[in-house]
Amino acid sequence: MASQTRRKVFSRRSRTGCRTCRTRRIKCDETPGSCRNCATAGWKCEGYDVVRLVPPGKGQGSDTSLTLYQPSQICPGESPEERRGFAFFMTVTVPNMTGFFDSCLWENLILPMSHSERAVVHAVVALAALHEDLQSRGAPLSRENLANRRQKFALGQYGRSLTALNERRYSQDPKLRDVILACCLLFVTIDVLRGQYDSALLHLKHGLASIEEERQISSGGSGFTTCRTAVKQSLLATMTRLETQSLFFGLDPLISATLSFSVNNSGGSYFKTLQEARRALDKLLASSVRLFMAVYELPARARVANLHPDLADTQNDLMAQLHEFAQQLDWSMTHSLRLEGPKERRGLDMVLLHHITFSILVEISLCVEQPSYHDRYLNSFQRMMALSREISQSFKNENGSGTKPTLLLDMGIIPSLFLICWKCRDSNLKHQALDALEEWPHREGLWDSRLLTIFARQIIQLEKETASDDPDAWSQIQDHSLEVSDDQSYAILKYQTYGPGKGARKQRRVIPLDEET
Repeated sequence: MASQTRRKVFSRRSRTGCRTCRTRRIKCDETPGSCRNCATAGWKCEGYDVVRLVPPGKGQGSDTSLTLYQPSQICPGESPEERRGFAFFMTVTVPNMTGFFDSCLWENLILPMSHSERAVVHAVVALAALHEDLQSRGAPLSRENLANRRQKFALGQYGRSLTALNERRYSQDPKLRDVILACCLLFVTIDVLRGQYDSALLHLKHGLASIEEERQISSGGSGFTTCRTAVKQSLLATMTRLETQSLFFGLDPLISATLSFSVNNSGGSYFKTLQEARRALDKLLASSVRLFMAVYELPARARVANLHPDLADTQNDLMAQLHEFAQQLDWSMTHSLRLEGPKERRGLDMVLLHHITFSILVEISLCVEQPSYHDRYLNSFQRMMALSREISQSFKNENGSGTKPTLLLDMGIIPSLFLICWKCRDSNLKHQALDALEEWPHREGLWDSRLLTIFARQIIQLEKETASDDPDAWSQIQDHSLEVSDDQSYAILKYQTYGPGKGARKQRRVIPLDEET
């Protein structure tokens, strides 16, 4: 039986040859381990593709039955699977990831770079395989499963990308920094889809360090002033937006170099384009998140403005600038802002949603919560719910098929819906937000709707339990966090309870994560 199995594997290789011979377009003798061609010529034999994606109809079950995306002759890649993966990336993954806002990054940098850089094309193929797996299984909770053929294939491509990048580490090629940043962005997305957040944050930190290094050596300190400025600025903006998200997921804000904690006037009295408005809000969101992180370092009962005048000044400046931004945007929507098509309309709704969400978070960041405190935000929560529905529905209207993207790179509706579940006191509205999280399983950058649904459901359940004894007791539960175990089999809900004369008590609950979660 063993010999039959071995012959079967070798016969599969005989249709492809080793990767080195395929690259050089010569016939491979397919000697197991490494071929004689490479040994004789002194080439490094890169081995055979052991993990293959079985063509449609040849495999058992949905895990090996793939929707066919025919690659063109110009698709990069050494094997049919790699070329097919690149085709999937172009036709499905990129349109998904840019579903909220247009970006020149993919068409003008990543895709062209894939034709000349092995590290980039292997990372692209790995991301495509993981995205197809995510989409085919209905976007379940991000977790690694090496028994899954697509995930195993993706991990092999990921490893080859890392190897190719490492081989170029000491190159003097002036394009190397662009390649490193492109790979960092792809690696972050790959690791998020694998549920490996620590690794994703490490790649992001390396990418941000590279950006900061280029800023310091660039003439005038402006950074990214050479050719392809618009594309490089798009890459920089994408990385820093991911950094803004990452501070909610454990990236140390003290290490972070690119986000400014200062708040500066956006300049100008109106916005001519949606991108101008988005860039102005990005700066405010980045500073807002830094304020949250600084406040969160304080004990919960010490998070009051009169105890921390410096933070209070920053809070007041941010609140004033968020208000000014709202006035600028309102004026622009009436007089100067011209939207082109449903995608830009959705993008504007996203800007409005994030402005409301972060305005609330800034206002409540330095105050001791009282039972009725958040009632004043009920109208804002209702507006957030309406905008989230409009954004979600817009994908159905645009596609006509009722489908919505499973992988988006920008922060979207997930944080806003979670905030409603967390802070709104209207039970009906809380459950509307929870239902909206559950009905659209997808990823937005580092945000996993499945994981946030689990988190929100646990918070609502905890509030229900405490309310049975004291209707206002929910305000005594603070500092919620959710941590996923290394083996991704369970999550730990952590929180603190406060009571008169009892001080703070740390609490935790273990939540099993099964395949249906």
